[in-house]
Amino acid sequence: MDHRNGYINIDAVSAVNPDLVHDISKTLPYKDGTVQEVIAQDILEHFIFDDFIFVISEIARVLKDGGTLHVRTPNVDAILHQFEDDKEVRNIFLYGSTAHRTDTGVFGAHKIGFTRTRLIAELLVYGLEVTSIGTNETNFEASFVKSTPLKAESILFLNQALSIGGAEVFDTDLFSSLKQQGVRVAAYTNNTIFAHMLHFSEISTLSVPWVVDFIGNVKGLIKALVYGPLLFFWYGKTVYAHRSVDVMVVSGFTEKILASFWAYVFDIPMVWIEFGPLTTVLNKCMQLPKLLYRLVADLPERVIVPSQNTAADLLRSARISLAKIEYIPCGTSQQSSKKFSDVAQPVIVCPSRLEKGKGQDILLEAFAQVLKDIPKAHLQIIGVGDFITELEALVTKLGIQKSVSFLGRVRDVDEYLQKAQLVVFPSVWELEGFGLVTIEAMALAKPVVAFNRGPTNEIVVDGETGVLAEPGDSGALAEAIVKVMHSSKLRMKLGTGGLKRFNDLYRIDLVAEQYQLAFRRAIAWHRAGKK
Repeated sequence: MDHRNGYINIDAVSAVNPDLVHDISKTLPYKDGTVQEVIAQDILEHFIFDDFIFVISEIARVLKDGGTLHVRTPNVDAILHQFEDDKEVRNIFLYGSTAHRTDTGVFGAHKIGFTRTRLIAELLVYGLEVTSIGTNETNFEASFVKSTPLKAESILFLNQALSIGGAEVFDTDLFSSLKQQGVRVAAYTNNTIFAHMLHFSEISTLSVPWVVDFIGNVKGLIKALVYGPLLFFWYGKTVYAHRSVDVMVVSGFTEKILASFWAYVFDIPMVWIEFGPLTTVLNKCMQLPKLLYRLVADLPERVIVPSQNTAADLLRSARISLAKIEYIPCGTSQQSSKKFSDVAQPVIVCPSRLEKGKGQDILLEAFAQVLKDIPKAHLQIIGVGDFITELEALVTKLGIQKSVSFLGRVRDVDEYLQKAQLVVFPSVWELEGFGLVTIEAMALAKPVVAFNRGPTNEIVVDGETGVLAEPGDSGALAEAIVKVMHSSKLRMKLGTGGLKRFNDLYRIDLVAEQYQLAFRRAIAWHRAGKK
């Protein structure tokens, strides 16, 4: 290691002994638990975060139990303080020297800045407990010992669900998968259907006694202000009863407002799940929801979002700290197809709640145009909701009654998806958090047609797993549908691509592993803040 420049001169060392050089961004050439001591001086700050995590996990893997890791890395706070009057030198210390390619080049660049808490927390995630940490000029010098890796073995889940949608389906699949991995889950909800879904997955579920809705209409807000104090103290009693859990997880707005305080009081690491954007929600009722939300926004250790679309909104409207946001896509336990299988009948399926913003009205207008090109096409709309009356009237107005079926709530959505040529997800809902329908279609190797807007365009890759149309444009949507329905070759390409993307990213076991890591990180940051 050249400590002046902070990088390994691989060519020079290789010339002496090639066996002494190894790229530490790749798997270390040692067996598990065989190394007693590792020294990483002026190393960790040079990795992007994903590579840093990999390097730390590899060091933890090869260290013996009780083995030690010694770290030296820049102390960002000390650098800012020491060089506050010499900003050019400050920047060299912060970002590294890249002035001369023959000197350090890109290898001299710093890509991670560590605070004391972050250094302790990120290593603790992988079972590396800090034994000493101090500062030497502008550096941290710390020692860590290999101990038992962190694990979230018990979870308290609180969620008021005013309706059943993709979030509740995902929550059920997630906690069922975590239970299979040995995690104990205690759940509380007010929604009987959601409770039955959790019970069916053998998740212990109890009832929340009052429905409190801070983000509904004015009448609901008045009711919330009456029952809110009762529910606040009920949550206090409930959280106290479960104070020994490893992590408390909340996904509903009400729980974040009323239960987060109790996790803080009883010293429980807390994770929020925010599925969709909050701008519209926070601005309701004279912005009272925004005031309440911001009062507790600093309390969770981690805030999990399923899309970058949601993350961007939280940073802007809710002022959630960027350092706390964890991006983890939703997943599904749906069994995936082995391969693409085409369907001869020109059937389109659209499963979703029937409500304004989910786009069924735009789809019907587009479908009327599709019928001019493909007269035998048939559209099946699956779902329930108050929007049904308006949709049925629109079907009559367009004169397409014989080509459209409203199937309501069906027992097995997969049965209808499998018999479809393509699946349409026409949502333009400003609160859309993910769109579980899209990955359910991809799991069955079905092409997806949707609008090119967040978060859908993070899931559906235009031209690879589906076709994206101009948002809200019924003509563009019709054109995309016709394009897919006219070409079996294109359907095969999109369906095969979607199936691969599903297996790579959206299987519930993969998603549950990412949630486990986020829970471990919440525990680690919670503990690191006390050291």
